Amino acid sequence: MKVSSIDSRRLKKMIRKECGSCLIVDCRPYLSFTNSSIKASVNVNLNTVVVRRSRGGPVPLQFVIPDEKALIRLQEGRISAIVALDDRTSHWQKLKKDSVAQIVINSLLHLANGTSICFLKGGYENFHSQYPELCTEVKTIIQSGSEAEKKVSCNTEMRSHHKPDYDQGKPVEILPFLYLGSAYHASRHDYLSDLHITALLNVSRRDLQPAKGRYNYKWIPVEDSHMADISSHFQEAIQFIDEVKQSGGKVLVHCEAGISRSPTICMAYIMKSQRLRLDVAFDLIKQRRAVISPNFSFMGQLLQYESEVLSTTPAHTVTPEPATPSIPESASFFANDFNHNFSTKNYEPSVFSFPTSCLHSPVHHQFKLSPITALP
Repeated sequence: MKVSSIDSRRLKKMIRKECGSCLIVDCRPYLSFTNSSIKASVNVNLNTVVVRRSRGGPVPLQFVIPDEKALIRLQEGRISAIVALDDRTSHWQKLKKDSVAQIVINSLLHLANGTSICFLKGGYENFHSQYPELCTEVKTIIQSGSEAEKKVSCNTEMRSHHKPDYDQGKPVEILPFLYLGSAYHASRHDYLSDLHITALLNVSRRDLQPAKGRYNYKWIPVEDSHMADISSHFQEAIQFIDEVKQSGGKVLVHCEAGISRSPTICMAYIMKSQRLRLDVAFDLIKQRRAVISPNFSFMGQLLQYESEVLSTTPAHTVTPEPATPSIPESASFFANDFNHNFSTKNYEPSVFSFPTSCLHSPVHHQFKLSPITALP
């Protein structure tokens, strides 16, 4: 199968005449996509772990097209053409080997259903400059005026239909007592009430202290930066979550967007409490909240934490409910990728039972994970 480079004019015609059978795959970073994107496009959002693991080769389709409806349309043969795009690359042959767009193209070339694979010349920047009316944009808040005016502007935007994708819906359940979400979710008392949240763990730059006495609250100030040391806060975060659990409460872990810092804390917690490897913890949380993407430094710190957890923590066994063995394709994609990073000793295997609401297949049938051992 060949890749065709198309210009913005050709894509415009495809959008208007073949909109139902054309799928636009945006390979830019997630936050760039949420700020401005071509209407009806889907974001790839490959995490740095997936990119590293792929080594420039193909990855499972659910990483390339995380949007379930779009993936089903493709699998059913209702997509005749897929158009991949990045920021500004002029031709697909100029893509770097390990770039997200190149990995996406390599993955799509393995399709056997006759779907045409195209690359947009000049990327999103060129298309947006020519056809802004075919793009969606989030209006930025003007940084002027009084603090009260800024606060009103922020609140107005947060309530509008222009909310970023990561603010849609409610916080997601990771464990029966552990939820993951964004700062917006933490501000929605109706969401917190519906989910019976009793505590908030804020992992961000801003102290968003809730109404006094309303929630058990802890703030861990962390920048979403490659220089930030988030691992030094793992123990206090884990201790706080355990205290909430032991009191019979439920805790929402959040940062600003619920994409990097708070998922990192949730991974550290389930790795520690259940002796799970990083690849398994990442995959399980990714399936509950598809937008997660901890920065590269955080993933490296989690990898080091994995070595510490699996070498020092006594085996902890949870008796699982009867389940039909079912491991997602993405889990096998990660298998054994991290083994060389620490020496394997005589660890006793542990098993882990996730909540029955945890995972859903692309066709929305509920299933459970079979017991997962920490090491093979």
